[in-house]
Amino acid sequence: MRTKFTRSKLTTVGAAVLVATSAMLLTACNDKDVKGSPVTSVSAVPLGGATTGGGAAPGSTDKGGSNSQATVRTIGKTGWYEGFEITVDKATVTPDGSGGASIRVDITYKNDTTKDKTLSAAAGLQINGAIDQGASYDTPTVPGKGSAAGDLTTSVKKFDSADHLLDTINIVYGTAAENQTIIPLKTDAKVDSVQPKTLNVSGTLVQDQTTVMITGGTLTPSYTKGERNKMEVSLHIKLVGGAGISAGGSNIFTEYFSIKTPDGQSLVADARGFIDELLDRNQTIDKADLVATFVVPSPGTGNYVVSYDATKGASAVPTYAFTVS
Repeated sequence: MRTKFTRSKLTTVGAAVLVATSAMLLTACNDKDVKGSPVTSVSAVPLGGATTGGGAAPGSTDKGGSNSQATVRTIGKTGWYEGFEITVDKATVTPDGSGGASIRVDITYKNDTTKDKTLSAAAGLQINGAIDQGASYDTPTVPGKGSAAGDLTTSVKKFDSADHLLDTINIVYGTAAENQTIIPLKTDAKVDSVQPKTLNVSGTLVQDQTTVMITGGTLTPSYTKGERNKMEVSLHIKLVGGAGISAGGSNIFTEYFSIKTPDGQSLVADARGFIDELLDRNQTIDKADLVATFVVPSPGTGNYVVSYDATKGASAVPTYAFTVS
């Protein structure tokens, strides 16, 4: 009778806690006023009129001079977080007739993974350096390799001009204690985010009757709590069983994989790249999510050596060297 030994997969702390932590660390504006310049009544400053020469800021559309008209700014900026490619499409400021305004930010979420997924934490809307705890958000569940629309909405009690208000807003994913992604709405401000990198790696590790084929990889920031300045090197693997595997199969576990980092550390594969397979003789296991993941120091570039050992040193340990540039 074949036996498969199974273990429980470790669960990472939801990044929802991260956003809440960020909110407590920052001082929120009680009335969401935009500080740093005198507040002028909306009736005295037409929307978009705070720019030099009276025109709208680049990337914005001033829909007329009436203070009842909305101002729409095209953003078109992209960042990456938790397997998503996140594009802030546009932002809209609509006066409420009482000196304040509502704000809506339209966002497109592209899921770069193969599984249906929702961000584990909603975006934070930051106004003038403080997270707006009253903001509402729509964060969709996105099919694997698909895209879906979401948004962030809030309001302010008073503001001087729509363009200045938008210039003070950032869309924030994660907290300062972790690897963040920050997408500013200010036209000439740059996105603070690290784009995942595809690794062109291909190698083979053979021990006894097990063949491990490395068929690709990725380098991404870690978004796990407490892992600021850490990266994840993930290697996609395919398993091939030899004709000599005994009846009942051979168990393949996460901890059979280890890596030597560019700075000389020896690290065992992390459970976030969970491997628990029962390999039969002459069987091939090739799954899109079958990866060995290693948490390494940032920036993650340099020379690596990965190894596979199911025998705890009883047999020769195969290795594969590769470089991340």
